[in-house]
Amino acid sequence: MAQVLRIWWPVFIALLLIQMGNGLAGSLISVTGESAHVSPLVQGLILSAFFGGSIVGSFSAPLLIARTSHALSAALYTWILVFTTAGFAVSGDPWIWILMRLAAGAAITGMFASIEGWLSLSISNDIRARVFSIYIFIQLAGLASGQLLLSARSVGTSPLFLFSAGLMALAALCYHAERARSPASASATHVAFFRLVFRARLGVLCICLSGFSWAALMASGPALVEMLGLSDLNKSLFMALAVVSGMASQLPVGWLADHFDRRRVLAGLSTVAALGAILPLFDLGQSSLFAFSAIYGAATFPLYAVGVACISEVMDQGERTSASAIMIVLFDIGAVAAPLLLAQGMALFGPTAYFLLQFVPHALFAIALTTLVFTRRQ
Repeated sequence: MAQVLRIWWPVFIALLLIQMGNGLAGSLISVTGESAHVSPLVQGLILSAFFGGSIVGSFSAPLLIARTSHALSAALYTWILVFTTAGFAVSGDPWIWILMRLAAGAAITGMFASIEGWLSLSISNDIRARVFSIYIFIQLAGLASGQLLLSARSVGTSPLFLFSAGLMALAALCYHAERARSPASASATHVAFFRLVFRARLGVLCICLSGFSWAALMASGPALVEMLGLSDLNKSLFMALAVVSGMASQLPVGWLADHFDRRRVLAGLSTVAALGAILPLFDLGQSSLFAFSAIYGAATFPLYAVGVACISEVMDQGERTSASAIMIVLFDIGAVAAPLLLAQGMALFGPTAYFLLQFVPHALFAIALTTLVFTRRQ
């Protein structure tokens, strides 16, 4: 583990800066759209466009990596993200925002696919969940910092979008650090999407649910608290609390997933998430909202790392770059669905729909996993 950190610290710093900028920009987009009274359909399209673009980035990344390298591919995608984020300071047209969010989603996902494939080639299965927990922990640290910067919205949205782009530009420079240029090499092997789905069904469902939960909090969460009339400070606290609790649970969950049956770990996480989503259905007060944020964030943000471990353990070494790209597609499938469902649900039934639509999938996943574990013990 210590060796991984010594080699990867420049890339981890880049991830921290990128997610600081991404967290701030994502919340600005959600809050600005809600306060400008953009229609629920267009608002949902803006939020989902990011994850739709991600699918493009995940498929293009293996092609770019094959022609360049993991490091250069990550740097190129990061510079695209810089320019698209700066573009939000130039235009306020929601339809242009949809296009820019598509481009930003493709860029950040291409960057993630490059780094995740690179990282996956460099570690062994016995520490995989813990290493990816550290990877997610660092991302969440950046997102939490970005959410807190939302309280500076009084300076104007354009300066904050430009500040976000500046953080990402600094991140792009980190890839030039010498220690970041030592990936393990392997002959890349293409993995068909449905073949991976068949080989690792548990990990596939886990990552799709992770994407749904992540987008529900990070993309639709700011719109929820704007609808409920929270102050900018409390909006920031709501978002940051989810991220900080997710950070706190990353390493313990990663350790559990490396030492115990991952099905049981996932069943426990989904059970906690479902219980957390129930709380605001009885009381939409500020205390219940903050409790939901903390519980749901702690239970859902570790899902991706465990899902990656479940899929990677059944992949050959040469398949892991291709598998990393597919995993991001799976994440995006869930992430695209969440803002569209939640925006329409809240428009029709109010804020309670936000929590009900998050309770149901986690409750079903927990029941299915518990049944599977119990059946196999018989």
